[in-house]
Amino acid sequence: MDGVVVGIDGSENSLDALRFAAQEAQLRDLALHVVGTYTTPIMSTGYELAVPDPDDLDAAAGQTLEAAVDVVRSEGLLEGIEYDLVAMEGHAGERLITASQNATLLVVGSRGHGGFMGLLLGSVTTYVVNHASCPVAVVRHAD
Repeated sequence: MDGVVVGIDGSENSLDALRFAAQEAQLRDLALHVVGTYTTPIMSTGYELAVPDPDDLDAAAGQTLEAAVDVVRSEGLLEGIEYDLVAMEGHAGERLITASQNATLLVVGSRGHGGFMGLLLGSVTTYVVNHASCPVAVVRHAD
């Protein structure tokens, strides 16, 4: 994807990243690619494994992206910008690196949902900063 790629996870910090990415795309007259990821959890009930329907997970990721875009669109930040929403299955950092291979800029928040899940999954921000082939903007949450 060329243009500006931004990673969204539904957190307030990712909304700040989306705002920044939209402004950069507008300033540079580039397309905006709003990317969200998900993983397929496998749950055990003791005797059997339960795997959620991948279509449901993809739809839920798409809804997260749409909700974020709706917030930023209501603030007037997406006017005149060509953008698309991309939900991908897999590790967030790896998918963002793949999505941004031909990008002018990759934008991520300085922290997403974090907490225990952040410890389990590792820092997406650190991963993309260390592996991106394009410039990366890390946006801190406005307090």
